[in-house]
Amino acid sequence: MINVKCDIILPVCDQFDFTKNCIDSIIANTDTPYKLIVINNGTNPDTKSYLAEVGNKLKNDFLLIKNPYNFGWVKAVNQGIAASSAPFLCFQNDDTVVTKGWLRKMIGILQANPKIGVVNPAWEGRGNNVSIEKYGNIVEEKYRGRYVETDWARGFSVVFSRSVVDKIGGLDEIYGLAYFDDVDFSIRAINAGFLVVLALDTYVYHHRNVTFFQILKGGKWNELHEKNKLICYKKWGKPLKVVIVLDREACEDRERLNRISDTAYYLARRQQGIRIWSPCDVNQQFYHTNMNVRVCRSVLLL
Repeated sequence: MINVKCDIILPVCDQFDFTKNCIDSIIANTDTPYKLIVINNGTNPDTKSYLAEVGNKLKNDFLLIKNPYNFGWVKAVNQGIAASSAPFLCFQNDDTVVTKGWLRKMIGILQANPKIGVVNPAWEGRGNNVSIEKYGNIVEEKYRGRYVETDWARGFSVVFSRSVVDKIGGLDEIYGLAYFDDVDFSIRAINAGFLVVLALDTYVYHHRNVTFFQILKGGKWNELHEKNKLICYKKWGKPLKVVIVLDREACEDRERLNRISDTAYYLARRQQGIRIWSPCDVNQQFYHTNMNVRVCRSVLLL
């Protein structure tokens, strides 16, 4: 068991059933010390009553911040960061369901490698006929302790070390209610020298956009998404697609392959999509979610 505490920052807004399912799963499946910091952006009476019950259960390991109106996801997370004190932090969507040991496994990755600053759980791959709990057990057995470097941590569930916010601060409130704030946070962490990784052995189910689809009806969701995308691209540049073609000589020359690999990682960490065409299997050399290796026995160059 990991004995360091993590502050879980959870903004909620009038989605009682999802909020209850999320918090119930956190209480049932978190086997490492934590404090739950809930930022209530809504007015739902059922949510208010339920949060009072949670506070009575968790006592000193619970903090409720009540906003007079919906401050949005970004500002709420920053409120939680400002109120936190633990060496590890997590921001979590209220439309998620966590699985057994989720937080312990991601903190373990941060502790095992000080270069890693931000960790995302897996959220895809589960079939409709497989329960959330069972799929969590499946990925743990298959990938125990394994992770892969990724471009940015999706904001539905992100665990990071205190040193990250000490160095780069919280979310950039230029993004308003939400969207692309998590991309921006990850890029700033990477530029500050941290690695962002995906924990392959940890599964968190995400319903996706439940609160925002309720708040941002009609075309407002798309308008906000596109507006924030442009803000992010103006700040960091639009992602490119880069193709690297290897010949057999490059595959067999370790020094040359390492130089190519270093360049590929540099580009992938800056959100560029890398496609590697190679006559041999070099997947272990190019192990990043923004890289895709295609083994081609013969490549025609025009």
